[in-house]
Amino acid sequence: MAFSTDADLMGIIPDILSFGIDSFSADHAKAQADIERKIRADWWDKRGFSGELNASYLTDSQWTRANAYLVLWKYALPQLTNWVDGDRFQGMIDFYKSRYAEEIEAVFKDGVEYDDDNNGTIDNDEKTPINDGRLVR
Repeated sequence: MAFSTDADLMGIIPDILSFGIDSFSADHAKAQADIERKIRADWWDKRGFSGELNASYLTDSQWTRANAYLVLWKYALPQLTNWVDGDRFQGMIDFYKSRYAEEIEAVFKDGVEYDDDNNGTIDNDEKTPINDGRLVR
């Protein structure tokens, strides 16, 4: 299951499914793949893990808002816009792109929850923030 659903989109934009597209379910999975790639690029190596990231060890709820913003910015709203000046959806694309960037940065700074021992609980050492400007050895 993806990090977010159409219900999460409707929590942000209540009428999102009333513009002619009944579901964005495939887009949630695409957005999750994008976020997992970002986690590998911006967090995995800094954490010092070897091997491959196991996405099932991530706490899905930690990424719901970022995933929903990414679906809106990158997948849903571009399908709805007519790409003319003054189009409502074009402005929303920029807005949700910014919200996504803010949210993903906030999660990284708060600490990514990754159950690396797969015991079903997130211990303190399994929620590691990215330390900006600090040397990590």
